[in-house]
Amino acid sequence: MFDVECRDGKTGDGVFLAVSANTKGKKLSELPDSFLFERLFNPSGRFSFYGPPTDIKVKSSIIKGDTRYIELKFSNLSQSTGAEIPRNCIVAAKIPEGTQNVVMLVSSASALRWKKGSEDMVRKTIDTFQVTAAPKSRLKIRAKPRAGEFTL
Repeated sequence: MFDVECRDGKTGDGVFLAVSANTKGKKLSELPDSFLFERLFNPSGRFSFYGPPTDIKVKSSIIKGDTRYIELKFSNLSQSTGAEIPRNCIVAAKIPEGTQNVVMLVSSASALRWKKGSEDMVRKTIDTFQVTAAPKSRLKIRAKPRAGEFTL
């Protein structure tokens, strides 16, 4: 799994990009929220470092133009205390033209920080999301697995 991420180490507020499994030709409107959550909440997902997230609740899931916006709440385990930390999150998802994967911009903050102003930062960040397919190339892609990743 390869990531592009920006995170505040002190607060845990952050934003990252994620790419779904193959959509098998389905449109964004035809995919259930759970299809996107498979990538976000799988055992090697960003929110599963210390155990799977719990209490996942979708607040809204809407499509505006070519973008799907999902607002959700969940809890994940803290490394330092082992306690469950409630988080709020917004996902912006698009399928770039000519592809069969969903690219997602995911931004979240703890529920406490959300109430204290992080929500505004998260919404402004999500509103910047744009996806453009890269030009075709003859270059070969050879992914290099990181330590602990499964390889075929």
